[in-house]
Amino acid sequence: MAASSTRSVDGSAAIDLVMRFIRAGHHAGYPAAELEERVVTLAKAVGIDAIEISVTPTLVEISLGSLPGQRTFTLRVRPSTVDLDAVARLDEIAQDVLEGVRDADGALAALADVEKTPLERPWPILVAAYGLAGAALTPVLGGGWREAVAAAAVGVLVGGLAVPAQRAARTGPIVAPIAAIGASFSAAVLATLGLDAAPDLVTLAALVTFLPGMTLTIGMRELATEHLQSGVANTASALVQLLGLVFGVGVGRSIASDWFGPASDVVLRPPPTAAQVVGALAAGVAFTLTLRARYRDAVLMCSATVLALAANEAGEALFGKQAAVFVASLAVGLVGGLVGLRLRRSPLVFLVPGVLILVPGSAGFNSVLQLLTGQTVSGIDAGFETFATAMSIAYGLMVSAVAFPGQFATGRAKDPGS
Repeated sequence: MAASSTRSVDGSAAIDLVMRFIRAGHHAGYPAAELEERVVTLAKAVGIDAIEISVTPTLVEISLGSLPGQRTFTLRVRPSTVDLDAVARLDEIAQDVLEGVRDADGALAALADVEKTPLERPWPILVAAYGLAGAALTPVLGGGWREAVAAAAVGVLVGGLAVPAQRAARTGPIVAPIAAIGASFSAAVLATLGLDAAPDLVTLAALVTFLPGMTLTIGMRELATEHLQSGVANTASALVQLLGLVFGVGVGRSIASDWFGPASDVVLRPPPTAAQVVGALAAGVAFTLTLRARYRDAVLMCSATVLALAANEAGEALFGKQAAVFVASLAVGLVGGLVGLRLRRSPLVFLVPGVLILVPGSAGFNSVLQLLTGQTVSGIDAGFETFATAMSIAYGLMVSAVAFPGQFATGRAKDPGS
């Protein structure tokens, strides 16, 4: 290790920057591979040439320096949802360090600003976003205007339950089950009051923002790329969240059935293509709010949802249903890579909404729900389809990533000793 590297490892600023960036990046929701890549690049930019890092959803281990004088740090962390504004701000800080615009002290000051001033939006806007998401995803899932109206109403109710709970301490694990109870019960109530809408589809559309499709996809991708600890943890986390949702839906359905009787079957008619495109655009706007993205990124996120929908339809027409999801995720990954290269930041702002519109979690939700209601064979079939869908998305993103290796480190790191 060079002398400047040794001084950085023994000093405080460089180590403090790396450690605080790791914690902030984990809290912002970077996937393990992306966070590891950024930390290694950032560490080298501030003079730490020898670094080893292992990121999991609950633990981060970092070793700095060569073996004779190596120092090891361990951070206890918690799984976190994606915060796209924080991701963008952290990318800007890291890129500035790489280009020599900021030194370690300047980067620490900017990092402190990210930690102290997270993007917050008024709760009425967030509650409305849940309603918009429910209405927007309805045509994508095959529902009509009645289901869209019902899903918007149920989504607002779900948002009214979720937003305060998410801001309170120690309520994170129970937010999804509580939201699912409210969604299932209120969807049945609307059907009882005479709105001829399918309660199951309304419930699913209102809960799409809680489905762990992205977490499951990341987990499967990490397993495929031999990030085994992180992959197992993310996959297990997704399955637990699915079970929590199904528990809530089962409770809400049980109460509604006992009070109002079983819901009648509703025949669904496939929505027109134009309605699905409008729904995808509206979903992009809703995701901009629920994922804490910047308003100026709404165009990118709407483009991602429309691209995912169009690529999925085109893939199914050209290659069949099994290959459609792979084609769609490949298209989203390639365009997302171009976006990341152009903006010199993480492509998550494009990838996350694109993956969410493919709704890999919805099949998993249906599979466990079918098992809960005694539909064992169809539930098992849908469960296998869920993992096949998640793997298709994961491989599509992995293949697209080959075209844009190391797109984050586009600046030239300056020698901190110069």
